Amino acid sequence: MCGRFTLYHDEDDLTGLLDVAAFPVTRRYNVAPTQLVSWVRQRPDGERETLAGRWGLIPAWVDDPSVFKATLINARSETAAVKPSFRDAMRRARCVIPASGFYEWRRVGGRKQPFHVVRTDGTPLLLAGLYAERTAEEGGNSAAILTCQANDIIAAIHDRMPVVLAAGELDRWLDPTRQPPDGIGDLLAPCPSEWLLAYPVDPRVGNPSADDPGLVEPRPN
Repeated sequence: MCGRFTLYHDEDDLTGLLDVAAFPVTRRYNVAPTQLVSWVRQRPDGERETLAGRWGLIPAWVDDPSVFKATLINARSETAAVKPSFRDAMRRARCVIPASGFYEWRRVGGRKQPFHVVRTDGTPLLLAGLYAERTAEEGGNSAAILTCQANDIIAAIHDRMPVVLAAGELDRWLDPTRQPPDGIGDLLAPCPSEWLLAYPVDPRVGNPSADDPGLVEPRPN
């Protein structure tokens, strides 16, 4: 799964990678469920744009978001195309959620040790996501991150991981004319292990109110 992530890259790093005119960044070191996140989607005319909303998908078929109690921050890639909560978004509302890294926890003795996972080349992670678009009066936009089986690096920490896309795969993933699994099923696999580096960080990340650069500093395991 993916329950926390970070975003502290510069806006210029993101706009070029995502091919959007703007991607405003407020540096975050502990993005938690239900908080505000941003993502990129492709319009039918082929242009990409940035949207923002709640991390925790509220499916488009929900009539009254105020009474929807589930917090759908993750969607299993293996079943998203058929699950009622995600299938409409898989067909028509795929997006990319950029992150500088994500956190996973591993039990070490009697405690849970968080690890920050980043790209080895220092570039942002491009996480496959799903979204629902609503006006502010209707409850606002919302999104979820797709997950898959862990690769060898992440499997030592957790059995699931976010779906991490390559920059060259965004055209296929974001194209709203493609219907799963047509041309996108292969994208929902674990990324190569050599893309990722995982290192232990401060347990304070377990507190959603903690949000400072010290959270991503390496520390002894």
